[in-house]
Amino acid sequence: MPYDAIIIGGGPGGSTAASVLAQAGKKVLVLERERFPRFHVGESLIPYGNDVLREIGAWDKMVKQGFMEKLGAEFVLGNSKAAINIIFGRYLASGYAQTFQVERAKFDHLLLENSASLGCEVWQETKVTSASITGDGVRVTCQKDGVIHELNARWILDASGRDAFLGRQMQLPKTDLGLPKKFATFAHFRGVQRNDAPYHGHITIVRLDFGWFWMIPLDAEKTSIGLVQTLEHFKSTGMTPAECFEHVVATTTELQRRMAGAERVNEYNFAGDYTYRHLQNAGPRWLLIGDAAGFIDPIFSSGVMLAIRSGHAAAKEVVAADAKGTALSPRAQKRYTKKVGEMCQVFLNMIKMFYDNASFEVFMDAHPPKGMEWAVNNLVAGNTRMGWRLRLHVWLFYAVCTIHRRKAIVQKIDFSDPARQAAPQVSTAL
Repeated sequence: MPYDAIIIGGGPGGSTAASVLAQAGKKVLVLERERFPRFHVGESLIPYGNDVLREIGAWDKMVKQGFMEKLGAEFVLGNSKAAINIIFGRYLASGYAQTFQVERAKFDHLLLENSASLGCEVWQETKVTSASITGDGVRVTCQKDGVIHELNARWILDASGRDAFLGRQMQLPKTDLGLPKKFATFAHFRGVQRNDAPYHGHITIVRLDFGWFWMIPLDAEKTSIGLVQTLEHFKSTGMTPAECFEHVVATTTELQRRMAGAERVNEYNFAGDYTYRHLQNAGPRWLLIGDAAGFIDPIFSSGVMLAIRSGHAAAKEVVAADAKGTALSPRAQKRYTKKVGEMCQVFLNMIKMFYDNASFEVFMDAHPPKGMEWAVNNLVAGNTRMGWRLRLHVWLFYAVCTIHRRKAIVQKIDFSDPARQAAPQVSTAL
């Protein structure tokens, strides 16, 4: 067969898998629908993807690129009445004490070029139209420059993002995880007020009673800002996405302060109805990576880390099976699906905590019990590989959340905002 593996999608997950396979001596073809560089949302990395980026040789290139250094995360109420500052270096080893904010057009292009430098073949502006599993491999049909290509490989890895090519074609079962549908509106701005150094590269999450804003500094001037709310709430406003975004900015004290002199530099973008997870992530000759396996919620910036970690894990499964000269065994399929599911579950627990007001009050507690700040720091940094001691403290954190829902043990949060009270009212039910 001409290729050992064909990868659908050249984003972070696909590029990572391609790089790991190339480092193992595999002949890899990456099929990317778009032409890089291209705009993409999801611009804040978290530290527990750093080791994979170093392993594939991308980290030093990222440093040279000059991406904005991220030392932690700030969570603040929209009325500016409470805030916490999470600094990774307080509790994490030096290799995880920092990461980067990235403009995805540059970051994704860097990772794709990195895979090519390792020997991967990359076809851009290529549309995959079908894929079928044969007895000892896969057959892929794609279209490039108006020409139809029939390709063969031993493996196919789907990193097509929320298009979820194989999931749709194979009609794989999936779940919405019991979360409400969300709607996000986002754009890039100049002139947004930043935190003081050295925390000017922090992501800032502005929590409202009906949703939240992200504020991600991308370079010396540009900041990515997005509003996330339930689809139901957005529809209840009767506004266009742009009108709703600007209305919330104008009626939120913290956003008024930070965006007083801001200027939007690109068009508004939108994303909605994005929560799902496939229940099976691997078969005898195929594996799902990153968003193609599932996407939960953007609140803790898990998307890129889950993509590169699942891409790394998928490639390692392929290398191990190839060494035996076999397809992926049922045991290996379950192992990979379980690994992806366990990583997602760590973030799903955090996401449910964030959207529950009582649990969020525990998260925002200015004086947490001993060990709880360590647990929260690791969770926000994306640590899904916990030792028993950390697992215990994470369990205690969620136990306190449960207790607080029944009987108040930390300070209650007041979401009322004078800026909103002075403006025309719209629905604010979360």
